[in-house]
Amino acid sequence: MKKVDRTDQDDLSERDDRIFLSTRVISAVVVPFLVLAFLILYLTPEQSGERFAWEIKPSMTAAFMGAGYLGGSWLFISTVFGRRWHRVAAGFLPVTTFTIFMLLATIVHWDRFDIGHIPFLLWLGLYVITPLLVPFLWWRNRVTDPGTPEPGDQLAPALARWSLRLLGAALLLFAVIGFIFPDRLISIWPWTLSPLTARVMSGWFGLLGVGGLVIGRETRWSGWRVGLQSIGLWHLLVVVAAVIYRADLPDGLLNWYLISVVLVLVGMVALYLAMEIGHIGQPKPGTAGSSSAAPKSEA
Repeated sequence: MKKVDRTDQDDLSERDDRIFLSTRVISAVVVPFLVLAFLILYLTPEQSGERFAWEIKPSMTAAFMGAGYLGGSWLFISTVFGRRWHRVAAGFLPVTTFTIFMLLATIVHWDRFDIGHIPFLLWLGLYVITPLLVPFLWWRNRVTDPGTPEPGDQLAPALARWSLRLLGAALLLFAVIGFIFPDRLISIWPWTLSPLTARVMSGWFGLLGVGGLVIGRETRWSGWRVGLQSIGLWHLLVVVAAVIYRADLPDGLLNWYLISVVLVLVGMVALYLAMEIGHIGQPKPGTAGSSSAAPKSEA
């Protein structure tokens, strides 16, 4: 009898941490859309009216979104080529949150869009399908997670986990308020927003908020890496964009948002390096003084 390669079938019988073929295929389909959005919005924001779902002004808003799309593409690239589900699992519910915000923003501001414009039809199709498809992929693939650290893994420090949860809760609240009351977000934001772009920006904060809550429950450091890499890439590009499009910032680069982004990036890099090089926190599972059966998350 021919031996079946279990990595190429969606078998629900074992918790071996594999990524289903269907999850990989759908992730591979999503990646080109995200990369294309990055190329349009980050590199040629002045052409967003022709090449994207709608004209986005100022350029800083388009670049912010483009940077976010490239950061998101890293999650799906890691899913396509990754070997362990738990390394990417934490990204799927935050992405789901974002897609719901985008769909709601589209419905609320329907009159702002040219419904015959092909890029808008692609946008609409994407955000009608993904709020259902992305959580389905997560729900279906989660059964393969064994709930234990992989060989050589470390446990994320408790302080980092709780800090991320608190930050996530604050960002999610910020996102909800910004979506319901866009004028409040517009009044404090360091560059010009419209009601539509304020609600779109709230969606990005919703992604970060749910991401903080989900990753903060993950005790395995291996479950943090991809999420931190995605967020780090996104916000590093935002800082670069602020320098490129600083004319869009009336108060210059020293504003509350960019300062907070830089501080968070510094903290993320410090934690990442400490875990990868300094090995802070609890010992690696499988070594002296550690437990190979440590739980994947906290209640």
